[in-house]
Amino acid sequence: MTVSGTLYTPEGYHRSWRAQIAAQFSGCTLKIVNFIPGVTDKDKKFLEKFPPATVPVFEADDGTCLFDVNAIACCLGTDQLRGGKNTHFVTQWVNYADNNILPSVATWVYPCLGITQFNKQNTEKAKACISSVLKFLNEQLSKITFLVGDRLSQADITVFTALHPLFTHVYEENDRKSYPHVVRWYTTIANQPEVLNVVGPSTFCVKAAQFDAKKYAELHKKSHETNQPKVAVKEKQKSETPVKKEKPKDSNEDEKPPKPSKSRLASLPLGKFGMDAFKRVFSNMDKEEAVSYFWDNFDPEAYSIWSCSYLFSDALTLMFMTGNLIEGFFQRAEKMSKYAFGIMRIFGEDNNNTIKGVWVWAGTGLIFELDEDLQTDYESYSWEKLDHNAESTKALVHEYFTYKPEDGKRNQCKIFK
Repeated sequence: MTVSGTLYTPEGYHRSWRAQIAAQFSGCTLKIVNFIPGVTDKDKKFLEKFPPATVPVFEADDGTCLFDVNAIACCLGTDQLRGGKNTHFVTQWVNYADNNILPSVATWVYPCLGITQFNKQNTEKAKACISSVLKFLNEQLSKITFLVGDRLSQADITVFTALHPLFTHVYEENDRKSYPHVVRWYTTIANQPEVLNVVGPSTFCVKAAQFDAKKYAELHKKSHETNQPKVAVKEKQKSETPVKKEKPKDSNEDEKPPKPSKSRLASLPLGKFGMDAFKRVFSNMDKEEAVSYFWDNFDPEAYSIWSCSYLFSDALTLMFMTGNLIEGFFQRAEKMSKYAFGIMRIFGEDNNNTIKGVWVWAGTGLIFELDEDLQTDYESYSWEKLDHNAESTKALVHEYFTYKPEDGKRNQCKIFK
């Protein structure tokens, strides 16, 4: 019997596609209602049927309510999609997608789309996990056309939708060429009419998207103001190529030589101020002594002092998340650690805080402009070069260099050294 009803989901949400595609195969009538986190799930009538902060959710015309996407897909799909006698194998692949594929894909892709904050360590772990997953998938698909049996099932749909953000936004051709069987299978699923009706024409990534701190701050500020969902997975990139036009490269084709580094950090003046020596003093001596050492040795001809303020304070929420934002900035600025020292402080409280900092670095201009790898975060801050002779500068340096966080507030001060 065909089931019909209403699916509540953020627009373009890839996890909901598995239910929508199942409905396409079964021919059921599915009404789509845009789910707005913080709005839809605050409605009293909605909460009588579904738990808060859960998407997608489904209400059948007969009153049946489901709040798990796999249960919804199972309900809306056909016996073929459910696997028939092989239901246990379909369930196995669905769980594999949710537990082994999607978390790593989200960790890598979501920051690139501005959905979540970037964490370098977690992203590297996710990349390693994805490589392992794709190697396993490629071996499996070298012997079969579909994941379960001889026909497409919910296993294929679920794994396809889990991989879709990866192949669309960050996994370039050189990454994909190691997994030809996965690419062949993915292309087959992508071009099924029922999939096209939901997802539209799928595209392969040409140039991987990168995390943009300014974009992240702007999106979250806008989301905070409008209560719109932060899920925006169906974002189009300028550098995409249709799946159907994907052509494998000749394995003997020469690789393009890597582009020369555009970094100009090495050209910074050494001056008379020893940055490494100062950092050792700061780490091992009394902070008052460190301040005295700094001013006794500071070389204004080769170094400069700067203050900064975060531009998008309205987008900041919990204090620990603001701390994570700073740590992400530090990780991406690691290349300049030889030339710079900085202290960033968080002022305020949960849902009402901001970031300010004091920095010292080699050179008399903005150091971030010397290397494109350093330009992810700095535009999210206003920067002011300080007069080293001004009493206000000396007072500010003293305040930051000698600051001692109170117990329980150590997350409110971050040091780049």
